[in-house]
Amino acid sequence: MKEIQTENAMLKENDGAKAQAKVKRSPIVPSAAAVKMTWRDFIILGVIIAVYAVVAFMQLGNMHAPQTDYSVVEQGEILLDLGETKSIAKIWTYLGHQNNPKYYLYYAADGDLDWTPLFYDVLDEDGSVNDSYCWDGGAVFCWNSCDLNIAARYVWIAASINNHNDSIMELVLTDVEGNVLEPVNAGEFEALFDEQEEFEGRNSVMNGMYFDEVYHGRTAYEMIHGLYCYENTHPPLGKELIALGVLLFGMNPFGWRFMGTLFGVLMVPIIYVFAKKIFKETWISTVATLLFTFDFMHFVQTRIATIDVFVTLFIMLSYFFMFCYMQKSFYDTELSKTFVPLGLCGVAMGCSWACKWTGIYSAAGLCILFFAQMLRRYWEYRYVVLNPGGSTQGISHWYISQNFGPMFRKTIAFCCVFFVVVPAVIYLLSYVPFVDGSERGFLEKVIEAQKTMYNYHSNLEDTHPYSSTWYQWPIIYRPIWYYSSVLGELREGISAFGNPLVWWTGIPAAVYVLYLAIRKKDRNAVFLLIGYLSQYMPWFLVKRAAFIYHYFPSVPFVTMMVAYSMYQFANQRRGNVKKARTAIYCYVALVIGLFAMFYPVLSGMAISSEYAVKYLKWFETWVLLDTWSC
Repeated sequence: MKEIQTENAMLKENDGAKAQAKVKRSPIVPSAAAVKMTWRDFIILGVIIAVYAVVAFMQLGNMHAPQTDYSVVEQGEILLDLGETKSIAKIWTYLGHQNNPKYYLYYAADGDLDWTPLFYDVLDEDGSVNDSYCWDGGAVFCWNSCDLNIAARYVWIAASINNHNDSIMELVLTDVEGNVLEPVNAGEFEALFDEQEEFEGRNSVMNGMYFDEVYHGRTAYEMIHGLYCYENTHPPLGKELIALGVLLFGMNPFGWRFMGTLFGVLMVPIIYVFAKKIFKETWISTVATLLFTFDFMHFVQTRIATIDVFVTLFIMLSYFFMFCYMQKSFYDTELSKTFVPLGLCGVAMGCSWACKWTGIYSAAGLCILFFAQMLRRYWEYRYVVLNPGGSTQGISHWYISQNFGPMFRKTIAFCCVFFVVVPAVIYLLSYVPFVDGSERGFLEKVIEAQKTMYNYHSNLEDTHPYSSTWYQWPIIYRPIWYYSSVLGELREGISAFGNPLVWWTGIPAAVYVLYLAIRKKDRNAVFLLIGYLSQYMPWFLVKRAAFIYHYFPSVPFVTMMVAYSMYQFANQRRGNVKKARTAIYCYVALVIGLFAMFYPVLSGMAISSEYAVKYLKWFETWVLLDTWSC
């Protein structure tokens, strides 16, 4: 009898062990505990934001520029009288929103009015007017110069017959020494000569547009004034955000760059809170934030009035909210509360679409992550069907079995609204200020704009000396050279590329995160990898000319992968955690030091060519300044 009792006890013990093993193998995962920001987090984040904001807004651009304009097409020809014959070396224009207007220009010496043509048009054999010999007024919202080198008292300017519209906001004549020559009859053309103090003797990043600002900043101005929107190869929201800065500070360099720079500052708290959610520790969140804050691309690409900054911020937000959603389970959290981060993710995703089509790339990654979350909820449901009794980590199996179906269907229905309808509405509404110069209805206008965008990008075959391919971006093979100017013995330049210590470290970090995702089934690693690849992999298939700035939306994930790799490295040191952290802090200090070292060619600061060639030009493919004439 005792033997039988002993055997029964052993069987019960084995059954209990098996039941305990089942619980351990349970796939049911409760909602993650909320990660709270501490006073220490707020102090650190506040300091980083303050320092970066000062650096970002410093020397961003003039807060003034010519404002009144004169149209030669609408208001008639210009006849300038200098009072006597003078030597005119250059003519300068600061144009309004009309790009590359063409003009006739004649001049005459004192008294004789014997006009000499300097710029004119000719008739082709078919009788059409060829204005290639006319004077090209230049690019919009910046100072354009044209060499005249003439002796004249009178200058006559008229619009080319091919000019349908034009806008000159200021006109300046200078002699060989750069002195301004003001016509005696300047009062007859007040709009052209009322802001001569804005002329600084040259075109610079501080007083005018550069690179693609002439498209996006110009279109922001046109939207404000209800004019035909010249740039129609991207959705409008990014240009509307640029327009907000113009409305706040005026149509000047600071105004059209303000919102992009502000968004660049806002990226700092986003990356910090994102990192805190993932890492749950202040020290490594600080590391991730500093790596991103002092990345070259982040700094340069947010200080230029183009749309990449806006799509990147909305992509960051969409993945942040998706991560917040994935930290919740609708089995132990009220379903409506899980909808909050999910809905915000959909809104952010819609805003990214409305800024640039590359935001659609991120949607693929978000879709994978969402359905992976739904698959997890389904496997939890399957588990409780096989193990109907009891509970796992406080979640009743019966509750899961009864509620999975209804909550899954409600979640899918919610997603149909916030990931289809809401983004579509955001996208459509972004076209309200868009003017295409036609009499089309609103929906017809939007559809035609999509055709235009698709045809432009699918048929684009232009080459560019600073284009690069996707596999060259992480190794920083060719930065894109945005701006260059000569200032006496000094040189100014702005180039967009990554901080080598961040981007090059990002390559092995991506490999290590891939290892963690596959071999260790690390969910954080999977999330970061999907976020990174969803922005990067689509460019593998793109055949058109691309540039290193197309890598910008991937950079937040690069910095997070580097930080996550270092976090794992420190945690594996056990007895040497302090030394590991010290090594990581030294690495971050080097990243910041490298930013300071390259700051001149990221901001347009005037420096000597010797400094650039000796310390900054690490490879022959890195063109950072105009050094050929030195």
